[in-house]
Amino acid sequence: MWLFDQILSHQFPRLASFSRNEGVSVFHVMHSEDLDSLFMLPLSSQALDELEILQEQVQLRNYDEDDIDQWKPIWGNQYSAKSYYSYVFKGIHAHPTFKAMWKSRCIPRIKFFVWLILVDRLNTGAMLQRRHFNIQGTLNCVLCNLAALDTVEHLFFTCPFAQACWTKLGIAWNLNLQLFDHLWQAKSLHNIPMFAEVSMTALWEMWKLRNDKVFKRRQPSVAIWFVNFKNQCLLQSIRFKEDLGTSYCVWLDAFS
Repeated sequence: MWLFDQILSHQFPRLASFSRNEGVSVFHVMHSEDLDSLFMLPLSSQALDELEILQEQVQLRNYDEDDIDQWKPIWGNQYSAKSYYSYVFKGIHAHPTFKAMWKSRCIPRIKFFVWLILVDRLNTGAMLQRRHFNIQGTLNCVLCNLAALDTVEHLFFTCPFAQACWTKLGIAWNLNLQLFDHLWQAKSLHNIPMFAEVSMTALWEMWKLRNDKVFKRRQPSVAIWFVNFKNQCLLQSIRFKEDLGTSYCVWLDAFS
């Protein structure tokens, strides 16, 4: 794009097809002594016509040999992954639930797990069925006796086991809404310190109990889940600031 508003190979496609080096620099072209070093000769008549036009344009261009050709990002002089990401995805607005998840003080493993839930990539029975995995045994939820397919919505929200866990924490969900919306609504309705961390940890411990049942044949119970939940919350609390950690632990201590 040195001479024109579009890439030269698009402006002169026939001439470009004879080029020996499509990435040749302006400096190299200006110091070439013959066409044979630049193009595979002989040129076709159409390519020759394009070459004459290009030569006319080059002669009108002021070229300073002291200048060094540089590639610069269109968003500024410095490249960084953050600036590139911001530019490419500037027109995309993610649901605020994603921001709350990534800003939470949970460990990266739990954040990634919740991200899998939000983008519907968690390996539940329904997901394995969609991927055509040949699973020995049932694809139904193993935490209840409803013979319901093991989906994200059922496993974590409508399953009687999950509902008993949420009731233990005093958290209610409006399941008439879509997943993102009822997660975001619950965050604003419940006066729970560090709601994102609490709900994400609760989901994580439910998933672990579900896997213990599937792979180790361990019988799940709300009591076991709650003990694991509290232990995990206490481990997570060391990542909080002192004032937040104190209110978080006070809230945990209110449960027997």
